[in-house]
Amino acid sequence: MNIIAIRGIAGVAILFLGRELSFLFSAVMAAFIGTRLTHLLPPSWPAWADLAFLAVLAILGAAFTIIDKNTGYYVCGFLVGGFVFNEIYSPGESTIPILPFFVGSVIGAVIIGLLGEWALIVVSSLIGTYLIYGVLPLSGTARTLASAGVFVIGALAQVTFYQMQKHSDE
Repeated sequence: MNIIAIRGIAGVAILFLGRELSFLFSAVMAAFIGTRLTHLLPPSWPAWADLAFLAVLAILGAAFTIIDKNTGYYVCGFLVGGFVFNEIYSPGESTIPILPFFVGSVIGAVIIGLLGEWALIVVSSLIGTYLIYGVLPLSGTARTLASAGVFVIGALAQVTFYQMQKHSDE
């Protein structure tokens, strides 16, 4: 399976279930950040070491989120902020610039950590849309409009799931 298909599948899952499955959201963000670090692994390691490295990062990202919900918000924000600032500063490169990663991570951790559920809904919808954007077979204005529509649909779906869960708990 190629990286474009993985980004598309992860984008759809995050778009619709980012808040509900925040552990998956954290795992995917950790793995995508890890893809920028695989070139640092020793070349003498076997070919499967890259996948094992990504799997370990994903498991760690998910574990922190599963262990404690509030800590999970900060971890998820940290990972998302670092990912977003790296995509802005150096899109598509196989490196992680330290300063943008650190600044983005701190900003993301503060925003999602303090605002919680609602920030997670908005941010996961944005990240899911971003991941899907690269897969859309459209160009120009049509691609932008389709992405905006995908964002709105994903955010509304997550808000609906959140409200249904909130009312069922009462």
